[in-house]
Amino acid sequence: MFNVVTTRPVHTLDARVVFCIWSGDNAMSTQRLQALFSIYNHVRCPVAYLNHVSLWQWQLPDAPFHPAFAYLSDTHKADYLRVYLMHHYGGGYTDIKHTTTGWHSHFEALANSDQLCAGYTEISPHSVAKVGGALEQTLREHYTRLIGLCAFIFKPHTPLTRAWLERTHALLDRKLVALQASPACFAQDQWGITLPNGQASTYPLRWTEMLGDIFHPLILEHHASVLHLPMALDFKNYRWPTACSTPRAAAWLLAATPTGETAVECVATAGPTRPIAPTAQ
Repeated sequence: MFNVVTTRPVHTLDARVVFCIWSGDNAMSTQRLQALFSIYNHVRCPVAYLNHVSLWQWQLPDAPFHPAFAYLSDTHKADYLRVYLMHHYGGGYTDIKHTTTGWHSHFEALANSDQLCAGYTEISPHSVAKVGGALEQTLREHYTRLIGLCAFIFKPHTPLTRAWLERTHALLDRKLVALQASPACFAQDQWGITLPNGQASTYPLRWTEMLGDIFHPLILEHHASVLHLPMALDFKNYRWPTACSTPRAAAWLLAATPTGETAVECVATAGPTRPIAPTAQ
């Protein structure tokens, strides 16, 4: 049986919760589905899978999502949500990429330390955020002090998560008017990309502007409070064309919500979401 989150824990770090997010209503490819199942099968911790329906139930009444959230691309929505979740809830986050690693020992290591977060060491100087100038050169020179963006664990409500959320909100404050004028038109929209009509996108956010451009400099500032652990994902072959194109071929996955309910989303097609109880697999 999948170990899914069916209630919103007060402290998701203590509950050893691992979040993963698919923020759009677009279909997952077969490869993504396999990656998602690998997370359920291997992390050995409760998994909170947030889809475009259930993600709203993690919004706190006294800490609403930024007003710009509605105008973001699905990719940037996922970037925003991992910041929001790590600050307000804590716990783990993983991209939907293949993993064979159990996370229980990683949670234990962070809980038993004075560090504020844990993650895998950034894989190379070429993987740091392309922020340009002297800052990018510094990040490249000290990339082994950084952790990667795709899998990590954070303690909530720390100076690190607070600064992360504040800098993200400051960016969105500056971009709000432009986002309202040019909201994202597809899941991976970004500034200047060539659209199918041949025109350059006017969506005002660069690809890494919401996450890496903020995250990597911040981690370098707090590198003494970062725990490095062997929790990297498989970064190969995770984005293939969708293989399932009919409801008959759909794969149904448990999607946890924080209100005591569970839902199942047809993620191999663009089909509807409907409630169902967890079942043994």
